[in-house]
Amino acid sequence: MKTYILNINEEQEKAVQALIKELKFEVEILSEQDEDGALSMAMEEGKKYSRLSEEEAKKFIEGLGK
Repeated sequence: MKTYILNINEEQEKAVQALIKELKFEVEILSEQDEDGALSMAMEEGKKYSRLSEEEAKKFIEGLGK
């Protein structure tokens, strides 16, 4: 499963909705409140883990460039 976030105007939304209906995609439309709540939950979950070591952080940064 993949998640896509689209920033579209009203005209584009109508076209996307028609495409979604035609292709029978399963879609869940989330509000900004939903997004904020999910972000808050992720932040709380992240507090359970310690920070990366310097070596882990370096590997992570290197991985971003790939």
